[in-house]
Amino acid sequence: MTKLRGTLNYANVVATLALFLALSGGVVYAAATLGKNSVKSKNLAAKAVKARNLAKNAVKSTAIAPNAVSTAKLKKGAVTGVKVKGGTLTRGNLAAGTLAGLQVAEVQAASVPGVTTEIPGGTPVPLIGTAAFTPAAGKSYELLTELKGTPTDANGTESGGCEVFVTVLVNGIPFAGAGIFANAGGTPPFNFEPVGSSSTAIGLQQAGQPQTLSALAFGSTGCSPATVASLRAVVVELG
Repeated sequence: MTKLRGTLNYANVVATLALFLALSGGVVYAAATLGKNSVKSKNLAAKAVKARNLAKNAVKSTAIAPNAVSTAKLKKGAVTGVKVKGGTLTRGNLAAGTLAGLQVAEVQAASVPGVTTEIPGGTPVPLIGTAAFTPAAGKSYELLTELKGTPTDANGTESGGCEVFVTVLVNGIPFAGAGIFANAGGTPPFNFEPVGSSSTAIGLQQAGQPQTLSALAFGSTGCSPATVASLRAVVVELG
């Protein structure tokens, strides 16, 4: 002990203390006195930051590189319908056969003209909506037609009745139709039909050739002025 005391002096004590601070105390001091944004990403060792080190909601979408999150990185069931932005998914984003049918055209007429007249060749019906569609290769198409209204027999219980029929054409060719009728002299409930509908295959269309819907109305003088009708026609793509 006496020998050890003889070797201790102010100089070597201070030197030893300085060495200790340099090796340990300086690090502790630096860690405790780091200013805001003092630690840069280049100061971090690879994989030093783990998921458990991140606060909840600490990583924002702006901090994620484009295409950084792939399907394989998503937990099963993590993405639900409510998390999908409206209008971001189209039929092209879905696997073939996911949807049973796609509506490619729809036309309507709130008031069908010519329901109380008999004009050879019919009365053209003004249509609103999407009347044109272009067939795709490997697809088939179905035309759905609905006519509804208030057919009213102008002859009362006399013979004859009120009949209204609308034909839907595709590129000028008649493909489908629907009718409504009323006959006051008939036997209920078979003497009144306010809704008529049909479902017809348009047939094998040439892919890439545009198709346009139009309609003709065929009325009857047996219908009273109280007779009105509306039309809706839809084309559905299948396959």
